Amino acid sequence: MKKRLLPLLLTVILCLTSCSGSSSQMTVKPSEFSQETQEVLQIIDDEIVFFDYQVSDLIRSISVDIWKFENGQWVNAGKSYGNLAAKEGRLAVRLINGSWDIFFINEDGNSKASYKGAPDLSSAAAQAGYRLTQPTEIEPGKAITLWSELGFDESAAVNQATSNFRDSNCTMGTAATVTFSSDVVE
Repeated sequence: MKKRLLPLLLTVILCLTSCSGSSSQMTVKPSEFSQETQEVLQIIDDEIVFFDYQVSDLIRSISVDIWKFENGQWVNAGKSYGNLAAKEGRLAVRLINGSWDIFFINEDGNSKASYKGAPDLSSAAAQAGYRLTQPTEIEPGKAITLWSELGFDESAAVNQATSNFRDSNCTMGTAATVTFSSDVVE
């Protein structure tokens, strides 16, 4: 009897570990760091945000877009994109001193793109912000808001900042989105 149960038990364990170990779900989520790293990052918490992603073979490229609210509409202020070398990775977006930085981080190092012209939200009468805080499912070709900072004048009612920054009644703002695609970038 034991000889018959052992192969069956091993098969069940193998199925359970392979099902739980290899998630076919594609997600982007806030990066998780050690306690020591978190303490250091708290110092610059308002300037940079990190995100990890996991994709399947379906996804071939990534694009991070920077947006700013200008003359009453949202316009693209910068874009960094490329083909994926791995199915898992990390990216970061930083807003500092009137510019945006986009970092793609992998085991070989990192790449950085910078764009000037970030709005100065300190002149706004009120501010609201949004950051992606939960794992979010990736759909090819659909933009996911990673981070937004919105400014309002004194006469505007401040609405809660959500992932849909374009629906805000802000008077100034900036946002970063990521889009994963099944297309290869030429």
